Amino acid sequence: MSMDTTLSVSPDPDILAQFLARSAPGLPKYAQLRDTLLAAIESGHWIPGAKLPTEQELARTTPFSLGTVQRALRALADEGIVVRLQGNGTYVAEGRKPMDTPWHCRFLDDSGEGLLPIYPRVLARRLIRETGPWSRHLVPAGGEVIRIDRVINVNDEFRAFSHFYLDAARFPSMLTRPTAELDGANLKIIISREFGLPVTQVTQTMSTVRFPEAVRRALKLRRPITGTLLEIAASAARDRPVYYQEIYIPPNRRRLVISDRAPGR
Repeated sequence: MSMDTTLSVSPDPDILAQFLARSAPGLPKYAQLRDTLLAAIESGHWIPGAKLPTEQELARTTPFSLGTVQRALRALADEGIVVRLQGNGTYVAEGRKPMDTPWHCRFLDDSGEGLLPIYPRVLARRLIRETGPWSRHLVPAGGEVIRIDRVINVNDEFRAFSHFYLDAARFPSMLTRPTAELDGANLKIIISREFGLPVTQVTQTMSTVRFPEAVRRALKLRRPITGTLLEIAASAARDRPVYYQEIYIPPNRRRLVISDRAPGR
């Protein structure tokens, strides 16, 4: 990512106060500042590649302490909205793109006709041998499964968490390709194009579950939470298993489109 320090914009107390007034009441202080800075970025006050004010400048021009400023910036960095460069400052991230043609995370917008943009980001990718619900579907020949963990930002309103499982023997390159290529990608499209396995059938089940601690940590949820678990078993022609996916969705006001057909089919 190329960063241009000439794009640095000094904090405008009046503008920041305006965005701060829009933040939801009752949020922790760092979350209020995080939402304020995000609103300023989305309004174009800071454009992609722009250098944000220093931590000290933000602490001086807002009603927040230096520690609160640092925590808010860390939260934005964790979500991929800003990039923090050691010794060089904090910049608005460039190139954040919504996933093309989402299938399983299709949340309707306010019109009820369009879909909200989603921004997946890879947290981890590993080989696993333990068994679980995915084992019954994938039945991996070598016993190893690739699991890709992603946080899915839904229109900057809330975040979901996904475990995506693949047979390691059939899809070895999914373990080695750069994670940057997987961040905003539709993994189903990658599999279809590169391995010639278009998904033709899915089985989706929904349940209400208490989120595991690991999921809560990934979503930065402090307290136990009960939400929706969407489980997807996808197959190609002749019932060949392709992938298994778990998506943990916290309570939200949006409607989720559930379908066994890919968009456009």
